Amino acid sequence: MATDVSTPAIGTRPLPDERLKQILFMLKLARYFDERIEALYRQGRLPGAIYSGRGQEGTHVGVASALQSDDSLFVTHRDLTAQLAKGLDLKRVMAQFWGRIDGYLRGRDGNSHIGDWSSNRTFAVSSHLPIAYPVACGAALAYQRRGERKVAMAICGDGATSNGRWHEAINTSAVYGLPVVWIVNNNQFAYSTPNPLEFHTPTIAERAAAYGIPGVRVDGADVLEVHGAALEAVERARDGGGPTLIESVSLRWRGHAGHDPAKYVPAELLEHYMAEKDPVKNFEEWMIAEGIVTKDDVEELAGRIEAEFEAGYEYALASPFPEPGEVTKGLWVEDGYWTSEPGRGGGTEAI
Repeated sequence: MATDVSTPAIGTRPLPDERLKQILFMLKLARYFDERIEALYRQGRLPGAIYSGRGQEGTHVGVASALQSDDSLFVTHRDLTAQLAKGLDLKRVMAQFWGRIDGYLRGRDGNSHIGDWSSNRTFAVSSHLPIAYPVACGAALAYQRRGERKVAMAICGDGATSNGRWHEAINTSAVYGLPVVWIVNNNQFAYSTPNPLEFHTPTIAERAAAYGIPGVRVDGADVLEVHGAALEAVERARDGGGPTLIESVSLRWRGHAGHDPAKYVPAELLEHYMAEKDPVKNFEEWMIAEGIVTKDDVEELAGRIEAEFEAGYEYALASPFPEPGEVTKGLWVEDGYWTSEPGRGGGTEAI
């Protein structure tokens, strides 16, 4: 199993207080959303599948908050928190979860394949991981050839690093010095396979040396450590310094998907991460200790998040389903479906 990354004491304020408060909001929103979505799923009130990222919020918020609005983000089915941090609207996300026309993909392709390229530059999730890596490589190549100061960032899990696409994308980015940042969200288990059975090197980060690029290993429980490493890599890429590989070590508190009890994870390891390496709790406690927020502020924030979730839930259920007659539209850009107003006659009750 991967060697545990010790959590350093979060240092002095590296960002303005308002920026730190926004990071706290995103962390707590992600945790609340994950918990409520799982509850609705187990109650039979949410269709489809769920892919929890609970316990990994520090990675998602830390890396996404290092990007600018016109930088692009390429994610997996588990990285919704990163997309929310990049700017996705909670109401439209929830409409997608319930397959409604106001979702980002207009109710198509399931609740785990969300993306918003037109407004927030997050590419819709595709399966066959790490499919986001070669696509991000292509985006970075386009930015380079156009002379644009934009950066692409792609996220995958530790299991995807054994796939040929992962190596090919990183090698290409290194050869051409592309403006891209590679994030590996190391859960220490690829589904049920522990790190030592995935790769022989002690860490994923040191594999970067084979491609001649920097490799950095950070503690996913410390959102500011993650953010600092990601920001340095993003700015390096923006200034023409080429790609960086960042390995963020964490442990997901739930299994691969809603059906997976994750009994393969040692109980003592999970208990350690939940008690000592909770990225949301650790950052909240630091914010209070630093006097940036008070306990009353945190309670008010929790109430605001709960209200936003309920508003999103009502919005989703009130949104119509897609019209069956439009199912063949949008397959080709020429028909203009994705830039036109869709039909809203699908009703709100499932047939």
